[in-house]
Amino acid sequence: MSLRRAAIAAFGGALLLLTASTVNAQAADGPFSYIRADTGTPDEFDNPPNDTCLPIPGGAAHADNDTDATAFVYADSSCRQLLAIVGVGASWDETNPPPAPAHSVGFGSG
Repeated sequence: MSLRRAAIAAFGGALLLLTASTVNAQAADGPFSYIRADTGTPDEFDNPPNDTCLPIPGGAAHADNDTDATAFVYADSSCRQLLAIVGVGASWDETNPPPAPAHSVGFGSG
């Protein structure tokens, strides 16, 4: 009987892991557009994943969040030094003299 319980528990655990990974795989729907701080050219993330730290190549001097998730913009490339919270449909620009570009972004719960 304990072998049967162990098999049921293992199956339940596997099902829970599968469900959790499906939830985490959700993406913010839409583009997060930005102006590269290093070149001044436009770039974007299209449908970026939620709850993932995304380094911004070249840094961002300006960003438009046209996704359906809140964007968390960071000064460092590892999403630790929060610069701004950019709501759905909102924009962000470099801050402080001298300008402080963003080097990473996360979507969802930050």
